Amino acid sequence: MARVIFLGVGGWISEPFLGHTSFTVVNSSGEWIVVEAGEGVYASMRKCGFDLNNMFKGIIVTHRHGDHILGLPTILQMAKHKGFEKITIVSIHDALNGIKGLLEASGSQDLLNIVDLRPLEISRRIDVGGFGIEFIEAIHPIPAASVKIYVDGICIVYSGDTAYNPALAEFAKGCRLLIHEASGYYSEAYRYGHSSYTDAIKIALKASIDILTLIHFYIQPQPIDTVIGEGNRLKILLPQPCTSLEL
Repeated sequence: MARVIFLGVGGWISEPFLGHTSFTVVNSSGEWIVVEAGEGVYASMRKCGFDLNNMFKGIIVTHRHGDHILGLPTILQMAKHKGFEKITIVSIHDALNGIKGLLEASGSQDLLNIVDLRPLEISRRIDVGGFGIEFIEAIHPIPAASVKIYVDGICIVYSGDTAYNPALAEFAKGCRLLIHEASGYYSEAYRYGHSSYTDAIKIALKASIDILTLIHFYIQPQPIDTVIGEGNRLKILLPQPCTSLEL
């Protein structure tokens, strides 16, 4: 049975106790990956019961904004210290170029030597350990991705940072879980190319998702004020750091 554990649920300007949005996906064999690696992500991993070991298979990053990549140097330093020869990082070309620059700017010796940077391509699946990964383009001020993760016979879709994107509903059809950013209400969300609570719920309903998880909160979570419509059923989860969800 697959599990998702949320390491952090906030955005770049959220309250610090929320952490930056990041989560792990664990398969039935115990293999696990990290999705997003913002500032402090290694500390969040440790608080939620994870440490780098031979069951750790890699990192997925959706774009190069700081709340998604600034934790990478620490993860890689710890990996080097623990004897890892390679850490797989999967992302789009623009983000991989940003990650190279970040690792060079961090001043850490030889970090680029222990990373296997694997670019995502549209219509091409990448397999990392027991996980399959696909993506579509998200709608954001810089190049960004929404990703689909295949694990233990199910799929999980993660919006990444994106404005309302109808293509995401089609991408998510048939999947059990949609993890969607919900950066606030309209004026707050749209200011920086993000989605509102209502946008996320619309995508989940169009995709016939079983469970919608809202993350990447603006400042801190707010009450959800939306109309789902008669006859529609949707489980909505607002996780806190270290919340675990079995699928």
